[in-house]
Amino acid sequence: MWKGLQLQWWAMTAPRLEDFPTMRRRRGLRRLKEVPVAPSLVTLGNLFFGFLAIAKVADALQTAQPGAPFTSVVGLFETATILIFVAMVLDALDGRVARMTGQTSAFGAQLDSLCDMVTFGLAPAFLGKVLIDWHAQVDGNSLLALSPKLYYSAAAVYVLCAALRLARFNVESGEDDDHSSFRGLPTPGAAAVVVSLVALFCTKHDPQAELGRMIFGDRFDWIVQSMPLVLVVLGVLMVSPVRFPHALHTIMQKRHSMPFLAGLVVLIVVAALEWQFALAVVTGGYVLYGVGLAGWRLLTRRSFDGEGDDDGGEDGDGGGDGRGDDMTGEPRLPHPRATHTPSNN
Repeated sequence: MWKGLQLQWWAMTAPRLEDFPTMRRRRGLRRLKEVPVAPSLVTLGNLFFGFLAIAKVADALQTAQPGAPFTSVVGLFETATILIFVAMVLDALDGRVARMTGQTSAFGAQLDSLCDMVTFGLAPAFLGKVLIDWHAQVDGNSLLALSPKLYYSAAAVYVLCAALRLARFNVESGEDDDHSSFRGLPTPGAAAVVVSLVALFCTKHDPQAELGRMIFGDRFDWIVQSMPLVLVVLGVLMVSPVRFPHALHTIMQKRHSMPFLAGLVVLIVVAALEWQFALAVVTGGYVLYGVGLAGWRLLTRRSFDGEGDDDGGEDGDGGGDGRGDDMTGEPRLPHPRATHTPSNN
């Protein structure tokens, strides 16, 4: 009887199974079983040429003697610019290869951003920084004052903003986004401006660069003197909300006037004669066009806001003309979304 009471008491006081904490099964890391081959090879080619561009500039630093004229390494700098432009071509192709072969994937998008960070973030900043340092010495190459901290800061701003730009692109873009414009200057566009200016400066002592000499004469020093400011401005534009059009989409998938076609033909002829000058004009014009278009939209929007306030002053219905989104009278302006193509971020 006593044993029976002990068993009954133990059954009443013993912990139940549901009283024990639930043992959660640890979630393992997702394993990548398959990767797209063809687009990944194109993307890695982008990274390869970006690395080669950095290596060429490093070779210029290693081979040249202290105080050596820039003409002794101008070939290495020009080769570095060409390598970055080749990487841009591959960056424009990898997304199309992925769509043509049906191999679009999140892996490809992440790989593209990592490669773009090296090719269009680190390589142009390193190229511009070395060009600045080469001409910020107390020798015959002196074009800038000795302000090493300022020049380091300018290059750092460009690199950090490029990383922020790529991260924002990955977060904000979606599969259903169109391909008409980008929020912020794309990293390939920013890199193209830096690289084209460096390539144009490399023609300073080239006797065959007749077009550039006809326009600038011997005044190429402004390129080096403005490079720190260019790096900072491009960095700010990359993380800005300014919308920049998709260049290839604008040219290839839209109809244009006859003067536009004639101007494009002239530009191609100029590029065949002096590609450095043509690329500097195109890349600089692209940035100025995007900034100017943003300013025009801002002024137009303010004018619409003023009209809405005048029309809606009596009844407060946003002007009563159908343009307002809500009671504030804000105009319905087109707001194209950022694209999700890995080759244009």
